[in-house]
Amino acid sequence: ASVLLGELPGGQGDVAYDRMARQFTDIVRAEARDPHRVVRMGRSRFQLLLPETSSRAAHAAADRLQRAFTATQGGSSAFRPGLRIEIATPHRTESLEGAVELAERRPRS
Repeated sequence: ASVLLGELPGGQGDVAYDRMARQFTDIVRAEARDPHRVVRMGRSRFQLLLPETSSRAAHAAADRLQRAFTATQGGSSAFRPGLRIEIATPHRTESLEGAVELAERRPRS
């Protein structure tokens, strides 16, 4: 099991940011498969719950999300808003919820 924790930085409150957030939400929903669950937390944060997904597969999904998002922004370095995606995978003795809480407490890079 794994969880992707994503955050879109800055720009909250303007029309361009809202459009970017909607585009990213569409990308995340397209990536999600049954039994995955997408949870949007406010305007800029999301969780993609991957209950049957290994850490390796979660990293591949995060890479696909990052590439797809960059493509929707024109792939240009002039406007690359710096999407941040963290991956939480519980250890054998840890619950999925515990892994998410740990990832949420990590310092932001």
